[in-house]
Amino acid sequence: MKNFVAQVLSLLMLACLAWPGSCRRLKDKVGLRGTGQGSVNAMPHKSILEELEQELGLEHRLATEERLHEFEEELMATFKALPKNNRGAVEAPSARYALHRLFVQRYGWQVKGLESEGGAWDLDSPIKAMGDRVPWSMRDLFEHRLGNFGLTLHELAVVAVIMDRMIHTDVPARLKIVYEAHGRKETDILDWQQANELMRSYMSSFLLGSHTDRLSTIEVVLNAKSFDRRFPRAEGVEVLLLDIVKNSVPDYPSHKFNFDSISSVMTRFGEHLGSFEDKECQVMKNALVKMEHRAGSGRVRLGDFYDKSQLFHFRESSEYLREAGVLDESDPEDPKVIISNYLASPSNCVSPSGYYDICCFDECEELMDKIEAKIEAPMGTPEVLASIVTSLRYAAQPSSATLPAELMNLLHDVASHHGGMVPIHGRLFWQWMHQAFPHKCTHPSLARSRRSLDFVEDVSHAEKSKFVDIVRMQELVQGNETHTEEEHIPSSVWTMEEQLVDEKAYKSHTKSRGMRDLLIIVAIGFSAMATTKLLFGYGDRRLKTVKAL
Repeated sequence: MKNFVAQVLSLLMLACLAWPGSCRRLKDKVGLRGTGQGSVNAMPHKSILEELEQELGLEHRLATEERLHEFEEELMATFKALPKNNRGAVEAPSARYALHRLFVQRYGWQVKGLESEGGAWDLDSPIKAMGDRVPWSMRDLFEHRLGNFGLTLHELAVVAVIMDRMIHTDVPARLKIVYEAHGRKETDILDWQQANELMRSYMSSFLLGSHTDRLSTIEVVLNAKSFDRRFPRAEGVEVLLLDIVKNSVPDYPSHKFNFDSISSVMTRFGEHLGSFEDKECQVMKNALVKMEHRAGSGRVRLGDFYDKSQLFHFRESSEYLREAGVLDESDPEDPKVIISNYLASPSNCVSPSGYYDICCFDECEELMDKIEAKIEAPMGTPEVLASIVTSLRYAAQPSSATLPAELMNLLHDVASHHGGMVPIHGRLFWQWMHQAFPHKCTHPSLARSRRSLDFVEDVSHAEKSKFVDIVRMQELVQGNETHTEEEHIPSSVWTMEEQLVDEKAYKSHTKSRGMRDLLIIVAIGFSAMATTKLLFGYGDRRLKTVKAL
């Protein structure tokens, strides 16, 4: 991009040498005097770190600066690929999307207030996700900067660091309640056995979903007593906790623990829990893939979902699955569970904190990272995107690397919908990614209001029997024929309805691309004419000089 700008400026400077008056008129005509739109044209008077120091003190600024680099690195690929304003900053919807992806990939956390509202990213500011753990004055400063200037990569990383620290304040707050429940003081020095008792109590209340703002000392005691019975992976998380202690605490088990050292261990436990839980998700995924109605389809008949799993007891009702966007009902008589959407559904999440849920990792995130890193732009041509995705498919499974003609046609349809380019942060491209990677990428639902899915509605015996009977009847009709892997055929649930992460920013980006193309044409034309004039002008002057002699 910088090389392109330099080349265009060089051409325009050459043109201005020949026609300075025309150059001034061109600048006025295409609007080169100003680069901003509305309030975004201005620049903040102070850096975001200066404002942070002013509101929270030097200590908070220094603590934030310590972690800025790692957060900038993790945000960079996504940030580069998002549409930006003329300040080179992202607006609220893109900031929310980038922060959501950061915490999902970093810890497996679905931070409340950052996740999309049924597919829409522009309904609320990401700053609201900070809740009341950040002073209102600081929140107002962030909102003002985001609303008036957008956030640069550096500024977005500052917000991410502060949000990360804010979420982690939940750990000492919960631990204080655990100490009280055990009759301990925060100043106590504890041996391993005493510390382990506190850690286990913390872990049980954390995993059984007791939020800190509602946690009582009695509940801490009851959770610890019933943990092995109520949490199915209790033995596994205890092994995880012990591994964290061994790797982070010097001279274990003779180490003497204080409040801060236990708090540090439990912080790491919360950060690693997502990876531990995802192992269970992968076992579940493998079980569902074995039940696919057609190899590679990413779908399981609802009757098989209820009846054929030997490892899991799938209990969600069809109504719950429908509301969660899990059912493919393109054939109403034979509904199917979309495997990737089921893994991402709320029923497979644990809710240990009032700030976030821990859900199955979205395997499509890694694919999107690689696509973003390759194109470093909000849009790509169908040919470039197809080439990248082909290489990703080859890396996963060489035999299925080639994109079927149906998929290429769909990608060109998306490009036609947007005037020749494909926005990579929108429903249509994500829908296409689901077709290309049905086991890794979810099928995106349309943004709509949905009832709360906090309560999982169990399937009734009658409903379960109904869908099991449908599958058995179809197997009889088809003679129990087995299906081999077929060439990919796009699902009939495909719809040409777009929902971009930041529609306004994409429109501005498209407009700026048009202006850039205009500048290229104008610059080339002017430079050609300028070169001709300068050469002929030089020839005329030389001729006059000869005649004078």
